Amino acid sequence: MEPFKITVDDEAAGTLGRALRLEGFFPEFTALHAAKVFPHSALWFFPKDHRLIEQGDPGEDVFIICAGSVTITKTFGDAGAELAILMAGELFGEIALLKKGARTASVTAAEDSRIFRLVEQDMAYLLKENASLAQHLRALAEERLARG
Repeated sequence: MEPFKITVDDEAAGTLGRALRLEGFFPEFTALHAAKVFPHSALWFFPKDHRLIEQGDPGEDVFIICAGSVTITKTFGDAGAELAILMAGELFGEIALLKKGARTASVTAAEDSRIFRLVEQDMAYLLKENASLAQHLRALAEERLARG
């Protein structure tokens, strides 16, 4: 099965709002807000074992898990390691966005998952308008870089 776009509902929008700390702008972030604030981004269904990100590939999109989970892995030469399992409400992809470089790890759906792909074009506007969100993502990226 291949990934496909699905409609953002209010539950997914609420997860986005909490993960991105949008309370200061929207006390209640709804599906309608998501469509207006992130016009180029979308909610996707990713089947179990689908590779969302490949280590070393370019990319600046950020992903927010609305339902399901993903496994973060990293290769070091011939060896590989599982770095983390992320669950609903967590985000990934912020390191490449903030560092403007290659993806530092691979990400695979650990189960059937609904994941919002926040494209760089929408994210750039949000970071410009929300200094606290930009600082939050920078801190998260630095923490993850320090872990490996």
